[in-house]
Amino acid sequence: MKKYIVLLHSLLAILLLTPLFVSATELPKIPLTIGFANLSGDDLSTLVSEDAKILSPLFTRSRVVAAHQIPSAEILFVYAHLNEDGTIKGPTRSGIRQIVQLTNAAIVVLASPNSAISIKNAVTLPGSRTANIVFTLDRNGSGFSRFFKELFEKMQDGKHMLSAWVELAPQNPNANPTYAPQTILLSEGGKIAFPR
Repeated sequence: MKKYIVLLHSLLAILLLTPLFVSATELPKIPLTIGFANLSGDDLSTLVSEDAKILSPLFTRSRVVAAHQIPSAEILFVYAHLNEDGTIKGPTRSGIRQIVQLTNAAIVVLASPNSAISIKNAVTLPGSRTANIVFTLDRNGSGFSRFFKELFEKMQDGKHMLSAWVELAPQNPNANPTYAPQTILLSEGGKIAFPR
């Protein structure tokens, strides 16, 4: 009889200590890796830190590497300045598509702002066309990380990237939220969805 009372007491304690709901901060993480590659240096390190702080908690793995290194990640944020011809400033003068090819990332975001002419030229460069690539014209302050956090949360809920993007940034400038960054999405990877 004592064994049953102890067992019943133990079960009651477990039930009382187990939360009845999961709070929003305890949602399951996206089972992918997000990476942050600073190809410029100190001038963009603050942007890397801000974005990693906001976006990393959504994913099971986050890789922030030393400047001028590129981590392996399914979602990759790149911080770099483009030359006018669309190549990345630096000794190799390669393009964003070479980063896609090198990393096999499904989503690549050039998270640092660049000029419209540099982006236009980057789009025309040869290379892999297997990822969705986002180019940034204007981050709009903290609106950038807020936008991508909301995008990834919608994708976590089961929407593919293109549907989630159109919900957040309708193709009508008057319908965009005031915090939205100015970006260009090349949907070459198509309807990318997160595993559930």
